[in-house]
Amino acid sequence: MFLFDRNKLKMRSEEDEEGIKTFIEYHGIKEKNRFREKVLNELIGANLCLAVLDSRLLFFGNDEKPKITFEEIIKSLDSSMMAYKKVEIKKIPEVSMFGLTVKKGSKKTDKDYVIGFILNKDNFKIVKEYINKFNMYYFIDRTGLGEEILLQKLEENYEEIDELGKEFYCQIFNNNFNYRLVVLSGNEAANEIKEIVNKCHSEL
Repeated sequence: MFLFDRNKLKMRSEEDEEGIKTFIEYHGIKEKNRFREKVLNELIGANLCLAVLDSRLLFFGNDEKPKITFEEIIKSLDSSMMAYKKVEIKKIPEVSMFGLTVKKGSKKTDKDYVIGFILNKDNFKIVKEYINKFNMYYFIDRTGLGEEILLQKLEENYEEIDELGKEFYCQIFNNNFNYRLVVLSGNEAANEIKEIVNKCHSEL
């Protein structure tokens, strides 16, 4: 196990049959949004990233309504001409991701969706509001796959979202509730990820 603690940043790694999970705790960092953005930008680099947002994660606590509606997000993606795909999913009262269980606060008549959109260094600023507000998945590709293929992978695997991550350089889940990034990757990539995180932290 790797443990790192400097200037309110904590990072540790655990290895299991799925690969290396790197837990990045940044709740003690003053510039949380800036740190999160720098880490994601550096990890994405010149590559494409499949960002995934679950409509059940738009809720906070016992809120009856989300801070922003799914329709507003779709409208924003349409106006920005970003490539995306929306998939309706089976309704369940809660969702669990990397040990985080979130109870859904919407009415039973509402529909649930997963939406995936293609993120890169050029359009990052367009969706920065969602990145800094919601819990999201990020799947970073370094094999040169195109936008349509990445979105097709989501459509084929949206019910087993964790399985999807095995096909990518790394899978990231950002938990904005407790300011934690969980990165699943291979051993070689894990070392590079730690270096990138340390670099981003030192540049704050």
